[in-house]
Amino acid sequence: MTKVYLITGFLGSGKTTFLQNQLKSNTHKTGVLMNEFGKTSIDGTLIQDDNMDMIELTNGSIFCSCLKDHFIEGLRELISKELDCIYIESSGLADPSNMLTIMALLKSQCSQEFSYEGSICIIDCLHFLKEYEMMVSVANQVRHSQTIILNKTDLIDEATKDKIRKIIVELNHQAKLIETTYGQVDATELNIGHAFSQQPGETSNTESNRPRTLTLMFNQENVKIEDVMQLFEQIKPFCHRIKGLLSLDHITYKIDGVQDHLKVCEYNDPSEDNNKIVLISNVGTKLITRIQEMMPDALKGQVDIKME
Repeated sequence: MTKVYLITGFLGSGKTTFLQNQLKSNTHKTGVLMNEFGKTSIDGTLIQDDNMDMIELTNGSIFCSCLKDHFIEGLRELISKELDCIYIESSGLADPSNMLTIMALLKSQCSQEFSYEGSICIIDCLHFLKEYEMMVSVANQVRHSQTIILNKTDLIDEATKDKIRKIIVELNHQAKLIETTYGQVDATELNIGHAFSQQPGETSNTESNRPRTLTLMFNQENVKIEDVMQLFEQIKPFCHRIKGLLSLDHITYKIDGVQDHLKVCEYNDPSEDNNKIVLISNVGTKLITRIQEMMPDALKGQVDIKME
């Protein structure tokens, strides 16, 4: 019987890193369903494997009516392949309150048997307190989880950790808590296979309240990474998330920004076709104006901006 696991967590919490770690240590026949709010898929590229079945659903939340039917159909397709397990990585802005309702619909439409094992929520300890106050989906991700992983614990002090624990226990006292860094969790530690009873709810994800996503497409021949990072340092206060792969001068860079934290590192990708960086705005369409105002002279005329 195929086992289905949901991975949630706000933008930049470490969901994809956690999933990569699980896939590396997994000897089972595994499938992945990857969901991203924007039209451009970034995380799917990071875990793509020719030996793994993967479906990507972009441009919306799998819990919203805009993608729910495609979500169910994608899971049906993966379950039909008689996989041992399926990991669903939801968008960072996803509200999984209606996951049990969706699983009930899937069960009524699926001829093969499967078992929903519950949700694993990844918490970005560095930014959780701010995110919790700002986004209702953050609390709902915690409420509807069986296992909660406190990630990036090396970046906070004990007092902050205690505040986070208190909020989580108030939201969901039944979930198992695990503390880690870099998304490193042994599968035996996860509270998988012991999903406790929860009541389904209504998701806050709707077409009307979805955030705006920007894709920046760079002219790879005339751009230097120093100028790109200068731009992102200027606009990061106006972004929930900055992420993507950018190939310049035969080197591929992975750019990863979460609120006020931004980092870049070299990434092993032989294709060198990467020229897109995705931004999730916290100021709506005003981000376009900010980018235009703060664009370094060296990048002017070298970047196309697309609103999604």
